[in-house]
Amino acid sequence: MGYFSAEQRREASKLLRVEDVEKRFGGLTALNKVSLNVEKGKVYGLIGPNGSGKTTLLNLVTGVLRPSAGKIYFKEIDVSGKPPHAITKMGMARTFQIPRIFPELTVEENILAVARNSNSKDRLKEIFDLVDLNHLRETKARTLDYGQRKNLELARAIALNAELLFLDEPMAGLDKSTLGAISGQIRTLNKQMGKTLVIIEHHLEELMQLTDHVFVLDHGQKIEEGVPETIRSSMAVHRAYFGG
Repeated sequence: MGYFSAEQRREASKLLRVEDVEKRFGGLTALNKVSLNVEKGKVYGLIGPNGSGKTTLLNLVTGVLRPSAGKIYFKEIDVSGKPPHAITKMGMARTFQIPRIFPELTVEENILAVARNSNSKDRLKEIFDLVDLNHLRETKARTLDYGQRKNLELARAIALNAELLFLDEPMAGLDKSTLGAISGQIRTLNKQMGKTLVIIEHHLEELMQLTDHVFVLDHGQKIEEGVPETIRSSMAVHRAYFGG
């Protein structure tokens, strides 16, 4: 009578499944049989040294690249090799390390260029308030500083009404005062807006304070995963970052 086991509940909560995904570029294997699960409502970290395969994995999941082998399921639908626009329409969005904005459009026009029809005026104001750009709505995007451009990039991703958001190094190049604001935005997206997030980041301590679960890649393989405390104490992670 409506009873579900813990395993059945976990299966029902899975938003994204990556199963034994590989990516080869000629003779180079960038990802080798990587598997992971992302559950609804949680914040995940994706970390690893430079060249570990993080960006390749993100590009595979979001449709920028096609996997050489393996499967990717979003909301239990096979999206392996689907184009980015189709995956975005299904409810997955991403930001980029270097903000991809329209410099000659205003901040508001940048948002409206990607916003779904369901974004009402109240919804747009909520987005502007979250990223602290309400006072710059009529400003040309080219005049924004780096931190404001990062905020605009995030606002554009939120405006897509995605259930799953991938944030590619949202804290990169920001000063310490701005890092606190970004952390607050991520908490609001998760706790108040109900977004599931996967964050690629090199600011490890800040990331560990935000995440429920962390995946670690090294040389194209997943070498560890678990809660932040597990990752901090993992010898495999220490060796990947510091050697020896």
